[in-house]
Amino acid sequence: MAPFQHEDYLRLTGRGEPGEIVNLLLQLSQQPRPDVQFFNYYKEVPVAAPAEFLYVFDDTLACRTSDLQSRAIVNSRYTVLRSPQLPQDIYATAIFNEGANEVVLSEFAYVEVLPDRRTTLRVKIGGLFMVTVEAGPNSFSAKLKDLSLGGCALEIPDKTLLGKFAYFYINISFDLKSRPQPLKLRIMARFLRFEGEEPPLRGIFLFEQDKRGEDLIGMYIAQRQAEIIKELKV
Repeated sequence: MAPFQHEDYLRLTGRGEPGEIVNLLLQLSQQPRPDVQFFNYYKEVPVAAPAEFLYVFDDTLACRTSDLQSRAIVNSRYTVLRSPQLPQDIYATAIFNEGANEVVLSEFAYVEVLPDRRTTLRVKIGGLFMVTVEAGPNSFSAKLKDLSLGGCALEIPDKTLLGKFAYFYINISFDLKSRPQPLKLRIMARFLRFEGEEPPLRGIFLFEQDKRGEDLIGMYIAQRQAEIIKELKV
């Protein structure tokens, strides 16, 4: 199997016996109405569409799916197959053959989709989205990398900027298409952990916010979701 590059989303749990997964998918393809979906993440947004089995060649499987899902697969170079008729989700490396409009799958393995454990949806933030972090009497700027109702990830140039504080205020300003003026939020957040050892570091924060802040962030996340899906359609 090629080096696994999706540790943030997926955890491989085994490959089974030689040929086991291909045979399992082949048997499923022969069902009258196989209920199988491709599943991918694009910038933290889940994208799913039905998978149509075409043919098996040696240890590869050729399929067809929607244009949107094909674009997500091109971006990811992998996919997950899901079905109530499968014992668990299946990972496969995926190559899209544009001329034939086919997705060719290989290197199968059983997989656990880690974001299924999340209680809230997370989206990746594009561009240079800066926020101000208040650390006691001091403040500094950090880049917002992703956002959910429950918290965010910030790119922090130096961990010493956090001092010895456990709680911070994060000041976020963003535009909503439904509002004429930019919205500004000052959210209390608890620092959870750093991811990575080399600067700039990725810091994970958990929000402690009121209903208004949660509602506005939810609206922004929905807007960002729509923008991300629009990117795939272009």
